[in-house]
Amino acid sequence: MRGRILTSALTLLERNPGTRPSTTALADHAHVSIGTVYRYFADMDAIVEELRLAAVHDITTRLSSSIGRAMDQSPFDAMVTVVEALTSAFEAHAAVMRASYSSAESAFGDAWAEVEGPLLPLARIIPARLRPDLDDRALDDLVFITMGATASLCSRIALLRPPGSDRDALIATTARMLLAAFADAGTLAT
Repeated sequence: MRGRILTSALTLLERNPGTRPSTTALADHAHVSIGTVYRYFADMDAIVEELRLAAVHDITTRLSSSIGRAMDQSPFDAMVTVVEALTSAFEAHAAVMRASYSSAESAFGDAWAEVEGPLLPLARIIPARLRPDLDDRALDDLVFITMGATASLCSRIALLRPPGSDRDALIATTARMLLAAFADAGTLAT
């Protein structure tokens, strides 16, 4: 029953992006009584929070898997792999992200912090490979900045992309931008 209510809530969120259904609308859609909804969840906030936690888990899993796939790829292909995976994960959970946060641009905010923490050791691998000259502190700073930029750019592609935009071109541009962040400043100045 709990799964049925969550599935119905997700369906309603996807049908009406950016708005939360009432518990009454949810009960009607799930073909259950309002009492049944309240037996499992205190309110719509609790339902959206459970959906958000599931989304965070899935985003973390997808991103972790993409980092693993990217390990043996060329730097550009590795970046495309990671950017594609994160953008796809954000797209898959767009309805929940929109319902969880006040604006689409901040949709990766709190959820991103939950995703980022467990991935920090993995997130260091590609930058460390590209910048073996950096000490641990400089590498951690670079990873901190690029992880935030990656989240922001991928959420913009997934949630705010203008109609008619070329998704693949945006992903490739994002990959090039992130690779530029990993370049040695001395090589960029020449």
